[in-house]
Amino acid sequence: MRTSALLAGLSAVAVSSARLIGISAPSTISTSENFTLTLITENYIQSVADVAVAWGFMPIPGYYGSLGSSSGSAYLGPSKSNQLNNVPIEAAAPSALTVGNDYVLGVSLFSLYGASGVPTTTLFNVTVTIGEEMSEETVSSS
Repeated sequence: MRTSALLAGLSAVAVSSARLIGISAPSTISTSENFTLTLITENYIQSVADVAVAWGFMPIPGYYGSLGSSSGSAYLGPSKSNQLNNVPIEAAAPSALTVGNDYVLGVSLFSLYGASGVPTTTLFNVTVTIGEEMSEETVSSS
């Protein structure tokens, strides 16, 4: 009986899945240093293969469905998919952004959902301020 309970528990762990549901970034970003763009995860009912993420900055109010001026991208792949820990990405803001102004940080995530590998693109955004120094305070889309 104990063996079957243990095997049932282990099989449940093996099929655990997660998906990315939002982003978090410092509320003030400096163009002179990299910042951590955090991809926020949650438990999910099926597997999700996160392929890549791209980000860009737009002047306020931004344009729905757009990343603005693209400033970076990162491959995610198997090592950063289906995990319940938030995923940190090292990112940078373009030096052309004006200190003291607010911008929309737009992020696009490309993922493949389920056993059929259904492709999806999900957009997230937060408003950040460009400053001389990075803030410890963060803003989140979720």
